Amino acid sequence: MRFAPLALAVLCAAVLFTGLGHVGFTDEGEARDNEVARELIERREVLTPLDAHEPRFEKPVLGYALEALGRWMSPTSAGPARAVRAIAALALVLLTGSIAARHFGARAGWCAAAALVTMLGLPFAARTDGTQVLATLLAWVGCAGYADALFGRRAGRDLRLVTAYGALGAALVIAGPLPATWPVAGLALYLRLARPEGGWRAVRPLAGLAIVIGFALPWYGAMAGIHGAPFLAHAPFFPYGTQPRGPWFAGVPLAMGFLIVAAFPWSALLPAAALHAAMGWRAARRPGTGAAPGAAHAVDPATIERREESAAHFFIACLAAALVPIAIYPRPPLSAALPALPAAALLCGRFVAHLIEAPQRLRAPLAGACRMLALIGSVGAIGCAVLAARLGDGAPALRLLGATLLVTSWAPLLTELIGRGRIAAALLVMPVAIGVPVVALEMLPAIEDSLNTRSVAEAMTAVAPPRAALVLVEPAPPSLRVYAHRQLVVADALAATLAAHRAADGLAYVAFRPARERDVARNAGTPLEILTRTPSLVLARVRP
Repeated sequence: MRFAPLALAVLCAAVLFTGLGHVGFTDEGEARDNEVARELIERREVLTPLDAHEPRFEKPVLGYALEALGRWMSPTSAGPARAVRAIAALALVLLTGSIAARHFGARAGWCAAAALVTMLGLPFAARTDGTQVLATLLAWVGCAGYADALFGRRAGRDLRLVTAYGALGAALVIAGPLPATWPVAGLALYLRLARPEGGWRAVRPLAGLAIVIGFALPWYGAMAGIHGAPFLAHAPFFPYGTQPRGPWFAGVPLAMGFLIVAAFPWSALLPAAALHAAMGWRAARRPGTGAAPGAAHAVDPATIERREESAAHFFIACLAAALVPIAIYPRPPLSAALPALPAAALLCGRFVAHLIEAPQRLRAPLAGACRMLALIGSVGAIGCAVLAARLGDGAPALRLLGATLLVTSWAPLLTELIGRGRIAAALLVMPVAIGVPVVALEMLPAIEDSLNTRSVAEAMTAVAPPRAALVLVEPAPPSLRVYAHRQLVVADALAATLAAHRAADGLAYVAFRPARERDVARNAGTPLEILTRTPSLVLARVRP
């Protein structure tokens, strides 16, 4: 493992820090969070998140901390905000590696860190959802404290538990109740199934509850007093409190689907890794065989193995608990699966560490995982080829992504077929390690007009007089508010609004979605002159 730190650094640089500034703020959450952060800074608001001067009950005010820091560094560039989120994601990678090293050994620590950074959900969350990255980091500080209390040394246990509960309290203030409580649910699930002696006593839940409430009560109490029922109705669903509700029966399938996609490509290995970790589950439940909470490290190999298996069982419980909020959130994004990924990385890291020690023993499950990855990669490559035929300017980049996915998904299987199991396991990092730079450097810039309205804002700046207003037929997309430094007017009666907002050149400027072009042309009362047309927005001008 001499070159493990260098290899991990290369993976983190390629996956988390490549192409951060190549695309502007995207409309799916990122631009809106930037606008809320702008209002927080300009109005010096410390309690209530604001969007267009109205309270926004999507997540706590500290959930915009990373966006506010990025906004302070650069008001118009998305790169600094993404770099801040990438640093938080890097901290999560290092924390996951340290947990694995503590409970499974140094080799497993490096493998778990490499697995996490090359799971698709981590770079996706690092670019779009800083709140979930922070919440996951803090929640896993709590899980690490629980694991140390149950399976670690007695020395320093109280300090680690204080840190764990403090982190959960911070997660409650930053992201809301669900991101802060799933670690407790994972702990309860493990203790219910494994029944170790003195389990609850070892983690001191009442003292921890007092710490968490102490963190959360000031802000939640103040917000409840100021905003009352509207705030309380949204708070249980933070950090996605304003999303529309989906059907209740879709929760469990959605959680499983999100895990498979977010943990790609390691989701192909995850069932085998979980089965490998659970092989000693029944033995751990028999009296006298489970690891006693707080027991000192024993020199007996059997005792060490039982403690390692018990820790793996705890992380399986955490994986299950981390998926529960997805079934409760109102239509969550893919980044909502991020809390489950460190647990998946810990299990996969332990599996790969054992594979390195005894490749023949674990060859069969590895071969099955490689076959599954090749199948998934082939389907994904075919999907890219089909979509490329409809994408226009982004078609070459999408075809390149499909080819990359096909080659990197088949490489582990071909390597395993020639008996190189260790190399095949190492090649599992390639789909994301190579695919993310391809997406960041080639694909996203090619389809940026579908992700935000920056080109429309730039066209408005180039052709319209400095004080010309921009008339909209629908509320402005968040990215338009970021990049169009103009008065944005939503029209009630289009013809009258255009006449009332005539610019100095005698023309009025209007923007609308492509699907609304026929309605706008009919209601404007005068022919449209199209200035720029993008998949997200069309800019036109008229002479009222």
